[in-house]
This record gives sequence, structure tokens and C-alpha cells, in this order.
Amino acid sequence: MLPGSEPIKIRDDDSDDAILQEIRERAAYGVSAWSHNFDAAQADVEFLSGDQWPESVRKEREDEGRPCLTLNKLPQYIDQVLGDQRQNRPAIHVHPVEANAASDTAETPNVAGNKDYSLSEIYEALIRNIEYTSNAEAHYDKAFQHSVEGGFGWLRVLTKYSSDSAFEQDVYIKAVHNRFAVVMDPDAQEPDYSDADWCLIGENMKRREFRKRYPSAAMGDLTDSERSAYQWWTTEEMVRVAEYFYREPTTRTLLLLSDGRTAWQDEIKTVLDELARDFGVTVIRQRKVKTYKVKWMKVTAYDILEGPVDWVGSTIPVAPVLGKETTLGDRTLYRGLIRYAKDAQMMSNFWITAATERVALAPKAPWTGPVDAFEGYEQIWGDANRSNRAYLPYNPTPTGDRPRRELPANMPAAELQLALGAADEIKATIGMYDASLGGETREESGKAILARQRQGDRGTFAYIDNLSRAIRRIGQILIETIPRVYDSDRVLRLRFEDGEGDWVRINQTVVDEQSGKDILVSDISAGSFDVTVKAGPSYQTQRLEAAESLMSFVQAVPAAGAVVIDLIATNMDWPGAQEIAKRLKKTLPPGILEPDEMEEAGIEPPKPTPEQQSEKAQTEADMAQAQADTEKAKADTEKAKADTAEAQQKMAEIEANATAAGPGSIEETVRVLVAEAMAELMSEQQKA
Repeated sequence: MLPGSEPIKIRDDDSDDAILQEIRERAAYGVSAWSHNFDAAQADVEFLSGDQWPESVRKEREDEGRPCLTLNKLPQYIDQVLGDQRQNRPAIHVHPVEANAASDTAETPNVAGNKDYSLSEIYEALIRNIEYTSNAEAHYDKAFQHSVEGGFGWLRVLTKYSSDSAFEQDVYIKAVHNRFAVVMDPDAQEPDYSDADWCLIGENMKRREFRKRYPSAAMGDLTDSERSAYQWWTTEEMVRVAEYFYREPTTRTLLLLSDGRTAWQDEIKTVLDELARDFGVTVIRQRKVKTYKVKWMKVTAYDILEGPVDWVGSTIPVAPVLGKETTLGDRTLYRGLIRYAKDAQMMSNFWITAATERVALAPKAPWTGPVDAFEGYEQIWGDANRSNRAYLPYNPTPTGDRPRRELPANMPAAELQLALGAADEIKATIGMYDASLGGETREESGKAILARQRQGDRGTFAYIDNLSRAIRRIGQILIETIPRVYDSDRVLRLRFEDGEGDWVRINQTVVDEQSGKDILVSDISAGSFDVTVKAGPSYQTQRLEAAESLMSFVQAVPAAGAVVIDLIATNMDWPGAQEIAKRLKKTLPPGILEPDEMEEAGIEPPKPTPEQQSEKAQTEADMAQAQADTEKAKADTEKAKADTAEAQQKMAEIEANATAAGPGSIEETVRVLVAEAMAELMSEQQKA
């Protein structure tokens, strides 16, 4: 049973027999649809391992006592592609989606409280730690090797309890050891099979072990005519036990909460009242969404051994690592690197064997002559091909014949030429030539050699690119899985690109001092993210390349050595390099390091000189005088506003008196007084 899950029913109205019948039919259909890929991959892997002679030809030659030599040239091409992949490992990078970019600005402090991380940084570092604890590099390598050898491999995501004494789960990444054990829904349309409706992952279990673990389960009987059609499930010695993933369409209600988060109604319906009462979080909008629920069970052909249980994601957590693809009608063929090079390899084997056989059948005796000529000197002539004697005595014969030296066997030029031609055909069919394999070429300049190597790399880049697609699919599964698995208050380890780590606490509930209510902080499910994959050298390789580039730069610009010497030591890969870098930082000229870098290196800020202190005092005095002048200007402005208000009031009084006195001379007097008041007002404003 998958950890952390409870048994559930697949369909309320379906019996186990109906479910098992559907599984058997899907398995038979899937095996039939994948059989051409399975058969071709099996033949490729066997050929690559050295089984390179047709069985009928091998048997005929063995019966006649003739050799069947195998000079296997194909593994070097496989190893070259595998080496390229290990030098440029794809890495998962997490980015907030555009609509959620604002919410990703909220940062989570580490346990030490001296650094903050955004949610996207936490997801990316957590995925990197999942890869580390899963030994994912080895699993990526295995699945990639399967795709290069036979055309396809498989990766999967699974969960398990973090320890035997805990209820918390962790996420892991694994490769499927037996590439032929996975039967994926052949009707899936997406290149990464993300829309597959079902998947079977089988394993063979010995009957005795099966009976011990599942004593009451049905295995099936090959003598049963009804069951003999499903021979994928059982043999005379083994029983096929399969993990069965399947997804069912469902309609769920998506809620938009007042705090900006979204959630499924069926997941939080029991706490909606508490959210509104304790936190004031209410539902703003809701809509129906057509999605899928994925379920898992372990079965044989005729019995359900474990489950069914819910998987935490909405897609089947199995990702294919594919080789090159060819589509023939409704069939899709996946091929590895050596699929079309097998005939050329067989040609090479045949002609090398023919040349060897021809030379082997040539006479080996270096001297010939009459028997009488060697009589009494048999020991000497017997050692003639091993010792350096000054002369070789022989007896004269009546016919006058004497021993004669035979010429060595002629080289089989035709057979060897055909063998060399076959070797070239291997390179042509694979698309990799001597420069890609490290051999000598006619190119003389380094630039020309690199161009030739890149030409060969382009022919095999599809395999590495398909691995990146598979790892991106794994990243998408992890993004969906992480918030549902790491859903409790716990401390998680983060791992960064340089191998350094840190700890953060997520989903922590704290009490608000003002309201006294529990508040959820560092909610890891609050964000929405997307995944990209970037292939490149490992961080260790990048460090060494950076050190070499810095040293070349210092040789070209010696003056720069005084300010980058600590960076060179930081990127060196030998014991004590980091300590030396810290010491070298203390020798850097003032003004190079930022204050936080100085604090990290334990460097005290330099004390100011008397001149700097005097300049600082003068600057502070000037700032104080400027502040005082600003305050005085503000006071003058306020006074001018007050005088303006007083003048306006006087004008209003004069106009009122003039109106009461009537027209005539009084009107003229009013005009004069108004003009004087306006002039006085303008004068005061100009002074202010």
C-alpha cells in the first residue's frame, strides 16, 4: 500500500472481478501495442552485449569447427553519449507563474533566522534535496542508458514514510530497473505520456515468496484454458505482480479564498467555518473544474493484493525517457543509438573472422625438404624457428634437393578491406566519427576539431534533450506532489546548487498577539509554479572552469590580481582552499568588499582618518545648517500665508463699508484703499 493512504473503492457499483477483468484486458492490449518496441529493444540490448551472430550461422560454423569472432565496436559509441550526458547534467529550475508573481515576494526565514527565501527558491532547493536523498543522478543515468541502448527507459515518483517511527512522508525519484516491466497506456497523445489513463509496472516474484506474502491470493493456473491467454501474468516458476495506476475523470469545485489562495472544496470543506471564524478567510468565487483523480493498487491477474488508494497528484507519476522516434501510421517506434548499425557490425565480424580463418589455415611450417636431408638433425631443425643459429646442417640427397624456406601466408587484403569498410559504415549509420570518439582526424586546428565534434554531438543530442524533457516532467510531478505530501508543520532541508544546505520551517502555526488567534505562516501550498530544465556542466566543473578563467584573466591583466585573488582561491578544489580564501579577503584593498562580505569574513571596518573625520563633521554641520534654513523658509511661508489672509479680511471690510456709504466720492476712496492694500500685499509676498 502506498504510505499515508487508506483503502478506497474504485467504483461503488463494480465488483473486484469486473475491475480485474478490465486490468487484464488493458494489460493484454498494452503488451500487444508495445510489443514491437519491446522486441526491438530486447534484440538491441542482446546484440550490444555480444550476441552478434545469427543463430543458424553460428550453429553451422560451430558444427564445422569454424570460428565466430566478435569484435564489438558498438559500446564505445554508447559510452561516448553517456559520458556527454554525465558532463552536462540537466537541472530543475522553479519559477512562479506570472499570475502569482506578486505572492511569491513573501519570504520564509531559515531556522537560524539570518536569511530569507522566496517560495520558488524553497521549491527548487527542496527538489534538489529530494534528488540528493533519492540518489536521483544514478536513476537518471540508468533511465538514460536504457533509452540510448534500446529506445526507452522509465522514471517514477513515489512517496514513503521518512522513518519507521514517523507519520511524515518524503518524496523520492526512482528509475524502473526493468525497462520491459512498464506497460503505459498506448492511447496517450502527449509526448511525455502525461495524459495516460493507466499504467502497469510489473515485477516477477517467485511462487514460494508470493505464497508467503499473500497466502490467500489467487495466482492463476496455466492449465486453465480461460486464463492461459494472459501469460504475461504468470509462468511455471514466477508470478507477475503489478502496480496498477489509473485515473478517472471527476468534477471538482475550485474555491478562490479572500486571502488570494485557491483550494479544492473537497479538501477544505470541513474547515471552511473555522477559516471564516478564526481568520476571516471566506470564499469569494467558485467554479467547477473537470480534472482527474489518480488511484493505485497492487494486483495479480486474478486478485487485488493491496489498495486501491488515492495518489496525491492528478497525473500518473511515471515519466518516459525516450530515444529517437519514428511514426508508422498508428504505431510509434522508439530506437536507441545502435539500431541501424547492427548490420554493419555483423559485416565487420564476418570479414574479420574470414580474414583470420584464411591466415589460420595457411601452412605454418617455415622449412620444407626431403626427409633424408633432416635425418640426425631433427632437434636442430625443430628449434630453427626459435633459436638464432649461425648455420643449419643437413644431409645431401641423391636428387640434390635441400631444405627450402617457405614464404609466410599472404595477407587477405580483400577481407581486411571489407572489414575496414564495415567499420566506416558503423560510424555512418550512428552519425559519430573519429573526432567525436577522440581519434586522430585530418583537421589540424583546435577550432576545426571542435566543429567536427559538435557535428557528431548534434546527431546524438536528441537523446540528451529527451532526458531533459523527462526530468522536466518529473519536476512538474514534484511541484504538484510537494504541497500535498509536505503539508504539516515540519522542518525541511534545502540544498543549493553549490552543495551547501539550509533548514526552513514550513506550515508553522503561530498565535497572533493582538487577536489571540492561530495564524499559518510559511504556507508551502500558497504559490503556483512552473518548471524549466537547463542542461550544463556540474557546479564542481563550473568552479574549476571559473578558476582557470580567472587565472588566465589575471595573467592578461596583472593589476586585477590584487582584487580577485580571493575568488580564485574560492573556486579551487583542494583542502584548505576556503580557509585561504577567507584570509586573502583580509588583504584586499579598502573599498573592494561590501559591508556584508566584510562581516562574513570577520573583517572590522577600517577606522576613518583625521581628514575623513573632519570631512564628516563638516558634512554634518552643512546638513544641520541646510535643515535650519529649510525650517526658517517654512516659517516665513506660513507667516506670508497669515498676512495674506489678514489682508483679504481688510479688503472685505473696506468693500462692506463702501457699499454701506453709497456711491460717489466714497466709491473713489474705496478704490484707492483697495489699490493700496493690494500693493502692500504684493510687496509682502515678494519679500517672503
